[in-house]
Amino acid sequence: MPDDKLIWPARLHHLNLTSEDPEALVDWYSRALMMEPRGIAKGETWLRGKNRHFIISHGPRGGLKYAAYTLENEAQLIRLRNHICEKDIAVYPSPSPLMEDSAFMIADPDGNQFVLGICREAAVTPQMLPGRLQHVVFRTTDISRLVAFHSSILGFRVSDVVKEENGEVTATFMRSDPEHHSLGIFRASETGLDHFCSESTSWNDIRDWGDHFAGCQIPITWGAGRHGAGNNLFIFVADQDGNNVEISAEIEHWTFEQQPREWLHEQRTLNLWGSAWLRS
Repeated sequence: MPDDKLIWPARLHHLNLTSEDPEALVDWYSRALMMEPRGIAKGETWLRGKNRHFIISHGPRGGLKYAAYTLENEAQLIRLRNHICEKDIAVYPSPSPLMEDSAFMIADPDGNQFVLGICREAAVTPQMLPGRLQHVVFRTTDISRLVAFHSSILGFRVSDVVKEENGEVTATFMRSDPEHHSLGIFRASETGLDHFCSESTSWNDIRDWGDHFAGCQIPITWGAGRHGAGNNLFIFVADQDGNNVEISAEIEHWTFEQQPREWLHEQRTLNLWGSAWLRS
């Protein structure tokens, strides 16, 4: 297997969100994303849904302690770790209780932390609306540096690049398996978490999620719409701490070899159907 397939294939498995009021955030996700809270060590709460997992811990409001990706097998994980060490990138023990002991953690140039490993087998989850945790997006003041890191150190493949007319990049979508992106990087005036997304199975699921949010008196903040980059349907809501939570469907599938497309930085790129939330 060539080195450029280091993280391929891998999927986003869970996020560790931080909050100044973790109990309130646990309550919100229990209701809004139909998740079961389970206490784990060190006062953290594991929220379990239908192929979606979050860990909630005390910390800054709207913070992300780490994003955890699960790889295909131990041989792939060893190969990736060796490559990272050869690049003189610091490797730390994994803080995640949902990963096997061989997992480890690294930080990108903005300080965003990523756990890489093999997920532990989870107990069967009751039937809930479908929405597998699928991608996470970060804001950055230096998009080229972050894209270079995730491409060369981890082996993410660039799918779509959004540029202004002068050629300046404003967004990059990167994939770690055939789905169009599992990681996004947006240009912004500050660094941090932009949003995260759960992928459902169809347009009817988007409808059902909208009805569910209405029943919880949670307003849709953006959508329904269809992204240009990725071509996926979407709706957005905001959680207790102001995190942007996306429900998506029909995301594009790409081969490993497909080359990046370019999009103009305009509303249509983010929403083929209408108005868009332009970060910069």
